[in-house]
Amino acid sequence: MQKLKEDIKQKIIDVGKKKFKKDGYENTSMKDIASEVGISTGNIYRYFLTKKHLLNEILDEMETEIEEFFNEIPSNYEDINLHNLFDLIISFTLKIAKENNDTLKVMFNSQNESQFIDFKERILNLFTQKMITILKSTNIKNKEYIILCGAVARAQFEGFTYIVKNNLDNINSMKKNLEIYEKLMIEDLGKKVMEVIKK
Repeated sequence: MQKLKEDIKQKIIDVGKKKFKKDGYENTSMKDIASEVGISTGNIYRYFLTKKHLLNEILDEMETEIEEFFNEIPSNYEDINLHNLFDLIISFTLKIAKENNDTLKVMFNSQNESQFIDFKERILNLFTQKMITILKSTNIKNKEYIILCGAVARAQFEGFTYIVKNNLDNINSMKKNLEIYEKLMIEDLGKKVMEVIKK
């Protein structure tokens, strides 16, 4: 019986993502989702109290996927080619943007809501901590340099986020802008920071 309930919950999530992408978050009701899942409107609220709770679950899935991606990136500086690293990050960002387009639109349009502020901060921390871990692998222990690396990583992340937010309706433009940003602000700046720190 428990398996059936988990299956229904996952189906609600999957249908919710599909409906949000097709019809838009604001134009999708819990009744619409329940109907497509094949359950009553009353029953869907046993799984998710509101549409916002359903959206939170979708954000949690996205966060897990992002965390798994960062966990797969080597933590040793010697094992990393910065250009390849940020190419991977761009490819992954484009994948997330394509698969979660409407969810991201809802998030960016509701930036002042605590659920989205918290989500963005958690993703930012994943990115920053990965960059700091890579820096520490160079045997640099100076606290000031580690703080500097964290500041640079946060600035890079904000730039990435700004480009994604303003190109959600044009994935090709997003790709092009992220590649230019990589060259101007990430690849060159990242190398320069490492050169300065290693001196």
